Amino acid sequence: RKVTSPLHRFARSAEEVAKGNFNAPLPDIKDDDEIRLLHDSFGNMQQSLSQYIDELKTTTAQKSAIESELFVARRIQMSMLRTDIPKCPDLEIYATLTPAKAVGGDLYDFFLLDHYLYFCIGDVAGKGVPAALVMTTVCGAFRLLSESESEPVHIVSRMNDMIIRNNSMTLFVTFFAGVLDLNTGHLRYCNAGHKAPLVNGQSLPVERNLPIGAMPDWTFKAQETDLAPGSTLLLYTDGLDEAEDAGHRLFGKERIIEVIETANPQPRALIERMTQAVGDFVGDTEQSDDLTMLALQWKK
Repeated sequence: RKVTSPLHRFARSAEEVAKGNFNAPLPDIKDDDEIRLLHDSFGNMQQSLSQYIDELKTTTAQKSAIESELFVARRIQMSMLRTDIPKCPDLEIYATLTPAKAVGGDLYDFFLLDHYLYFCIGDVAGKGVPAALVMTTVCGAFRLLSESESEPVHIVSRMNDMIIRNNSMTLFVTFFAGVLDLNTGHLRYCNAGHKAPLVNGQSLPVERNLPIGAMPDWTFKAQETDLAPGSTLLLYTDGLDEAEDAGHRLFGKERIIEVIETANPQPRALIERMTQAVGDFVGDTEQSDDLTMLALQWKK
């Protein structure tokens, strides 16, 4: 009875601890024997559990606060992206952006000015909050400079100067900017290290140039072409062609072209079909990079 009685009381204390009462009183042990050793060990366990739970509550609260802040940041970032579709009988345009994390570094923009369509797409090197900060700077710079510059090469050159002056994180941005004359289909554009857009499934000839923010005073090259009536131009970031399935195979440019050749050429239908195709390809594999697509069709 002398041995088992404290054990029964220890058992009741253990039941209280199991219920979450880590301050449950332990039986009073006066003898200096194995029961005393059990008492001290049990007391240390209570103290460790209590401390662990307090730290877990603090960590959970901090994580919840960070997630809440990232959620707000995501809403702010997504609100910066153009969602209002220009009403123009000679143009259809549609774009989507799916970040790999709460916030990302991909971007796109488009707007009408007189009978010209200004548009761009970009991909900041890196992910998360630093990339998102640079993304907001690039978006703002494109809109600001486009109000006074009509040549894409001048817009890109001035953006390069602005980003380098204010880029303390030394992140660069692959970027493509274009200005389309909706009366004639004449397209002026400048590529800054970005992937070549596709016109009806064919690569648009582009000078590779360096990305924005990579080198000061870089001389970017201007290019131009004429779109045929009904042409569809697809711009995308590497989250599309470099999307991986469970076996680490890439979606690839060939599959992009296959989708273009079989899908409805209207921008929204094309992007929705491309999104479905890449989703079917990767399956349940976690998205590893931001995915952005912009498609436009000139109908003149």
